[in-house]
Amino acid sequence: MAGSPNEDSEGSRISYVKGDLFACPKTDSLAHCISEDCRMGAGIAVHFKKKFGGVQELLNQRLDVVLIVCNGKMYLR
Repeated sequence: MAGSPNEDSEGSRISYVKGDLFACPKTDSLAHCISEDCRMGAGIAVHFKKKFGGVQELLNQRLDVVLIVCNGKMYLR
């Protein structure tokens, strides 16, 4: 993956990286907000659903907070 860092006047840094998001190191965390119905039927949500699953488990809990993935593990709250 190739990135290009940009720094603003306050010293904040953003890196734009092209590559496979799901090939990131296990030390990185991925998060994606989804709707309460957990449909995940379009866009990147489809890829999260295929990779991490757990949708029915989330629906059964009837929670507003849906999915947290950290270091390759899924956490429910």
